Amino acid sequence: MAKSVVFLTGERIGDTASESLHLYRRIVSFRKSADVSIITQSDETFPEQAGCKKVVHLNADDMNREDAARITKQADMFVVVGMAPKSNPSAALLGLTQPECCIAIINKGNMDLPNDMHREHVLRMRDMSIGTGLMFLSMYRWMMDLVEE
Repeated sequence: MAKSVVFLTGERIGDTASESLHLYRRIVSFRKSADVSIITQSDETFPEQAGCKKVVHLNADDMNREDAARITKQADMFVVVGMAPKSNPSAALLGLTQPECCIAIINKGNMDLPNDMHREHVLRMRDMSIGTGLMFLSMYRWMMDLVEE
């Protein structure tokens, strides 16, 4: 079981405010089996409203960037939600993950990792909605927990 799961989200993960809040609640539900952190480019408070206690809002504040880097380095699983892995800040943060960290990408577009990154454990959930990707990721985590028992 992954002990620390970090979700990196873009400006908005849903088409509406209520959909965004619903998707963040699904992310927070991973808390049942892991320590969940959210790093987001959004200034909106949907992660906090959904009940996440560890949220870093990326902006021009260097302190937040340092927090994001620290959390990323400790991740057992790093999930990129609705962003291209080669874009910033995805690429910069992915580069900070440990070699044994499992990477998951939920994105309708580009799924390629940065050129200098090679990982054994990468889940690519292409051409599916964020909600479907989170459901698939939840099932994957559940199966991996059964294997480890």
